[in-house]
Amino acid sequence: MKEKRCNVILDVDTGSDDAVAIMLALKSTELNVKAVCNVWGNLTVDKTTRNTLGVCQALGAKIPVYQGCQRPMVKDRSSSRDLQNTYQPVIVDGKELKIHYDRLDGLPEVMGGPEPVHAVRFYYEYLKNVVEPVTIVAVGPLTNLGFLLRTAPELSKKIHQLIIMGGGVDISNCSAAGEANIWHDPEAFQIILNTGIIPLLVPLDATHAAMLDEKDCEELEKIDTFEARFTASLIRQRIVYESALLGPDRRRSAIHDALAVSACIDESVLKDIREVSCTVGLSGASDGEIMIDRRAVTDPVNLRVALSADKKRFFQIICERLA
Repeated sequence: MKEKRCNVILDVDTGSDDAVAIMLALKSTELNVKAVCNVWGNLTVDKTTRNTLGVCQALGAKIPVYQGCQRPMVKDRSSSRDLQNTYQPVIVDGKELKIHYDRLDGLPEVMGGPEPVHAVRFYYEYLKNVVEPVTIVAVGPLTNLGFLLRTAPELSKKIHQLIIMGGGVDISNCSAAGEANIWHDPEAFQIILNTGIIPLLVPLDATHAAMLDEKDCEELEKIDTFEARFTASLIRQRIVYESALLGPDRRRSAIHDALAVSACIDESVLKDIREVSCTVGLSGASDGEIMIDRRAVTDPVNLRVALSADKKRFFQIICERLA
């Protein structure tokens, strides 16, 4: 009997690692990608949507693409809460290096545009009418899902599984305590945690345990498909930026969002998964921090969080699917 495919919706803010995640999902026979929803985050939402369209068109994938929210739910309403882009300008030989370029190099010129329906509206109509629950893999700020589940919390029952790339237990990147996806819209994540869904969180602790390096890029280039070559070029771009920012010894990069999609394909790629009670910091120095209840008797479990990952299995999944 043919194995049943998992219906999946991707929620992305397509920069470099999102592009790898989209290709991985579209090339995986285990996943049936129903739609790709876009949100602000790495770039403005019009740019993330254009990059998503470019990735889908490069693969010849006729998947509906929806443009979603362009700002956080409420964070930008407070002058005391910083929302500035935290990426530091890195200039090498007179050229500014970036980890997410406005237009991903190597994609075709985008033809056409997204579907004429807002992503939140798509979610509402799709989940309201679908019979079989769907898995959502969200790898950007959670604004689209925050608005959806604040408006129609009953639709949480239609979500079979929610996999989120975000947060950090012992690692942060956007502030002293916060990781970018959660930090950009912490209220949206808190709304999700309050719905009864128990998401699987793929934080920086896991993605940093599965970093890819230049040797991995060489192996991908040997596969010699567009998807593998493009992935190698994106990883190299990230390595160049991160080594210029963090020092020449940093010759590797965490491809965060692709690990979340890999976990949808094979959850065993994640290690040390713990069931915890979690809340999110919503102000001050803790804004965007995921705060795990460490008391002897905790509040009810509302999150599964992976503290590590199997780098070898992660790279194997990428190579197999992009071949």
